[in-house]
Amino acid sequence: MKSTLLHVRRLAVAGALLVAVVSPRAASAQSELDASEASAFMGEWNISFQSDFGPVEFSLELTDQGGKVAAKVGLPDFDGSGPGDPVDVTDLRRSGEGLVLSYEFDAQGNLVPVSLTLTPDGEGLAAVFDLAGGAFSLSGTGTRAN
Repeated sequence: MKSTLLHVRRLAVAGALLVAVVSPRAASAQSELDASEASAFMGEWNISFQSDFGPVEFSLELTDQGGKVAAKVGLPDFDGSGPGDPVDVTDLRRSGEGLVLSYEFDAQGNLVPVSLTLTPDGEGLAAVFDLAGGAFSLSGTGTRAN
């Protein structure tokens, strides 16, 4: 009986620790940026950059999800095999007139930090794409997807 009670207590403690470790990550998985603060950016966009390796293009979708901004960034088709699965972006913030999306993508097993800064530019967007804390940077444009 004591052995069973001890096992149940250990299981309860392990479960509580698991909830404590996982809960902060789940809570931070939602954008805290109000959709009203990003109205100029909402919708589907095609983001384009010209690099030393040729053109780089990917999709961006910004939607209102329960009053908060939800973002999905498509991965560029670097090797001709097609773009990767879109990345959900949960770290969004305003910076002056711009919108900054910070996220990571998996490049052959390595997580690479990305910062994508968007600024309204006429009917489109000016875009700055920074990889690995500015180790590689591109300037480009965003146009509304049809």
